[in-house]
Amino acid sequence: MSGPAGSEKMISSEPVARPRQLNAVFILDVSAYTGPLLSGWIEAGNRIGAIIVPGFQHPSRGFSIGNFRRRLRRRLLLRRYLGNTPAKLIEFGRPYDWDELGRQLPDIAADVLICYAFPTLIPQQLLGLFPKGGLNFHPALLPNYRGPHPLHRLAADGQHAVHGGVTLHKMSANFDDGDILGQVPFSEAHWATRRDVADSVATAMRALVREVAPAYCKDLVSGTRQPTGDFVWARLERNHMAISSDMSIEHVARLWHVLGGNPGIYLDVAGREVRLAFQIARLGPPTGKGPVRRWGRVEFDLANGRVRYLTYGRLLKRLMKMHAAFAQPKAGKPCPEIRVFGKVASESAPEVPPAGRGG
Repeated sequence: MSGPAGSEKMISSEPVARPRQLNAVFILDVSAYTGPLLSGWIEAGNRIGAIIVPGFQHPSRGFSIGNFRRRLRRRLLLRRYLGNTPAKLIEFGRPYDWDELGRQLPDIAADVLICYAFPTLIPQQLLGLFPKGGLNFHPALLPNYRGPHPLHRLAADGQHAVHGGVTLHKMSANFDDGDILGQVPFSEAHWATRRDVADSVATAMRALVREVAPAYCKDLVSGTRQPTGDFVWARLERNHMAISSDMSIEHVARLWHVLGGNPGIYLDVAGREVRLAFQIARLGPPTGKGPVRRWGRVEFDLANGRVRYLTYGRLLKRLMKMHAAFAQPKAGKPCPEIRVFGKVASESAPEVPPAGRGG
């Protein structure tokens, strides 16, 4: 039975237009904390053209059980986070042959290069192979703490709750100074434990790659230029790893969370550097006595109490490595609100906070 005249719905035979699927090349090491980043890009409906991973040492010496084990671990991690989604791996190690790498990329036809923790500048010639250039994740709120060791310096300087977070920015000809697209700020709670720091970084990167990176590739976000100024350069020096009695118990614990595994924190005991592991007891108020080391432990005064720490040794190193191998980040937990810079639909872009300039 037909309805009233004019009420019929016309069904078009034209196919419904679907959003164009974005294609990205990633340059990062595959780990339990970059896996959520990769899965976030796929969950947003996009493709991974290739993942450029660090090359192993001594690749020309024939079969290596160590390299075989590392490659197998990468494959297992990719299976965990990407399922059956195919991902081409390109091993790329020192000395970097950018021309050879560039010859492998045009056939992939990717829109953008997305990078995390690559140790050197990526040449502009390579970035020019991608229509949207390159994007980089930096674990601090730029423009503060540009440089190679932002997490370490944030903890060492006590600025973790002020400038801590993750920034997604465009790559440029200089380190960490490209236009800012999005940021996720951290609070004091994100630094409570070693696991919390890693989980927070993984969660923030996953949120930014799902929401902000695709918006930039679709010209919905333009970014905001970073302000000029004398900001702290995040390079870790030996003095940042040294523990002194004027530090608080909480500050030293935070240093252990961020620096303890690598490169370590150290206490001077009778003129010798002792590498500390983690705190096992709080013994009471400061005593005024010097550090005492015995049986793999060391007791020492801090500004607000005397503590006992384990010393760092081979057995503890192996136990920590085993724990890290089986740990899985809680990257599915709620993420703080994302700050987006340069939304095309808005009349004005939010300003990058200028506060916190340092020497």
